[in-house]
Amino acid sequence: MSASFDVDHGKLRADPRLRPIADELSKLSPIDSRDAFNRYCRAACRSWSEVFGFGIGKSSKQFDELAGRVKRGGDGVIKTSWGGVVVTLHEHPRVEKFLVVQRGKYLALEKHEQKDERIEVKEGGGIIVWRSTADQPLTVEALKPRAEFHFEPGKEHCLIGTENLLVFERSVDPKGMDQDLVFIYEPEGS
Repeated sequence: MSASFDVDHGKLRADPRLRPIADELSKLSPIDSRDAFNRYCRAACRSWSEVFGFGIGKSSKQFDELAGRVKRGGDGVIKTSWGGVVVTLHEHPRVEKFLVVQRGKYLALEKHEQKDERIEVKEGGGIIVWRSTADQPLTVEALKPRAEFHFEPGKEHCLIGTENLLVFERSVDPKGMDQDLVFIYEPEGS
């Protein structure tokens, strides 16, 4: 899939601590190829580290426990290039799972045809790139514990783990778990 997205950094820029990151990322808009997407996500991680060092949204025991489960593998665990998934409920079409995103890693810019998804940041920090309506640019916001987002079908989104990041996802996935992934741009090495 080939697409071009302008990127709005206004919400990031509104926080004086995040303004240098927004300024750096603004230079990389639009996102119009896989290379541009990967450059953008790597720059987000690098800029965040330059501004915050070891981070602002500390991860704790739960992240470490779930990262250990991902490393060991087994039932209900999906290993990925960015960390992994720990499934806590799968009663079709309902799915609940933890996304365990390692510092410096990021998910694909994706959307879903039918899946309706709600996420809540549990630990750590990062950046979310998402679009609420098809006629708007992608919006960039900081991810902090207790932040919540809702992605209706067709809404593009991407999570960037500028720090270790633990996100809980609840979704209704009519096609079946992981059968409704429309990757627009994927991370390097995927």
